[in-house]
Amino acid sequence: MRSSAKQEGRRGRGAVIRGAAVLAVAAAALAALPPVPAAATTPCRTQVTGEELPETAGPLRLIEQLGLRQAWDLSTGDGVLVGVVDSGVDARHPDLADGAVLGGSEFAQERSGRRARRTEPAPPQDCSGHGTAVAGLIAARRSAGDRMAGIAPGAAVYPVRLDGAVEQLPPETVAAAIDDAVAAGVGVLNLSFGRPVDDRAVREAVARALAADVVVVAAAGNEGDGGPAGGLMYPAAYDGVLAVGAVDDLGVPMDSSNTGEWIDLAAYGDALTVAAPDGSGYRTVSGNSFAAAQVSGVAALVRSRFPGLTAPDVARRLTESASAVGGGRNERTGAGIVDPFGALTHLGPDGPAAGAGGDGAGVTVADLPREGPLVGPATARALAWSGALALAVLLSLLGAPAVRRAAVHGWRVVPRAGRPRAAPATPRPAGEILRRLDGTDAAPTHPSPTRNRN
Repeated sequence: MRSSAKQEGRRGRGAVIRGAAVLAVAAAALAALPPVPAAATTPCRTQVTGEELPETAGPLRLIEQLGLRQAWDLSTGDGVLVGVVDSGVDARHPDLADGAVLGGSEFAQERSGRRARRTEPAPPQDCSGHGTAVAGLIAARRSAGDRMAGIAPGAAVYPVRLDGAVEQLPPETVAAAIDDAVAAGVGVLNLSFGRPVDDRAVREAVARALAADVVVVAAAGNEGDGGPAGGLMYPAAYDGVLAVGAVDDLGVPMDSSNTGEWIDLAAYGDALTVAAPDGSGYRTVSGNSFAAAQVSGVAALVRSRFPGLTAPDVARRLTESASAVGGGRNERTGAGIVDPFGALTHLGPDGPAAGAGGDGAGVTVADLPREGPLVGPATARALAWSGALALAVLLSLLGAPAVRRAAVHGWRVVPRAGRPRAAPATPRPAGEILRRLDGTDAAPTHPSPTRNRN
């Protein structure tokens, strides 16, 4: 995090009151803009389209790179609304069905003055395909074989379409679009655009979003070494905003990604397969904008699993659980590559106390048992008797061959080999031996010898 504003959570009644006041101000400002029917202000001169994925296409590469299947076992982003201020979102795409896109609006600059005109709901038009790609990376529903899926396939997107290039629009129009998303109740706000100038109107709109407990994520920009003086791009460089850089598939920072101490996180931004506008199809894109969309998706996963966490808490989880690039924090990737599963299971430097407040973010650890005997007296006596019985059985088994051998030899000691042997005694009848083994002590009865009387 770049400042103390990113370190301190806004909890308590004061934060609730401030958030409610901010929403009221944003709603009042938007109420002054009368809505017009849902029709695109400026028709597309050029419409970007896509192609269908081949039948042999495997699972989306990001699923393996970000470990999304493990993360989806814990959260899919259910119940979280993500604002996307961009070029528009074509909600007709099959991957953006089933509630992936809810409501929305469009802001266009009127020809006279600096007043913006608001259209509600947002028209399903996206000339460049930029906003549709961002929305798909955040909340696209899982398709067969996971050939396409958003980072948070259970979340929903609230699109705010800016009519025209964002860098050419007055800052008041951009600020109005941000206020509109905040008034809609988004929990995460994705700003995949950059302006080289710190405009007061945009800065104040971002501050209102942060005060309303919204996680604000912005792209760091793709100017690389050719960026503006100082290298700062806004709104990513504002305190409290998660500024996102881009890495390739190997985790190496992309040359086009802007650098600086203001970079907080990184995500994958090279040759990504994304949803295309005009109703269907897919295309391949690269850049920080789409890395920022991944971070917004992870923020939605965390907000869904831990609804009690504040926006600064969520941002802190994402940075503290990131996979460091090059051994530590740096100006290319910030804290590292965003880790969805790590963010969902992270305990923080303070252990189980991190994220306390009954939101399930901490894990209760039982006290260590006190030292004492391993077994009680009764168990000890039972073990002793069992041991004695086992010993008796063992001795009887070992002694049985010796008894049989002694019986065969008439209970005599058999000399060892090499010793002189005594004259063999007259063998006793087998019956006598058996009677002795039976315990019969009566002397054997033999017939008297017959005398010769002649």
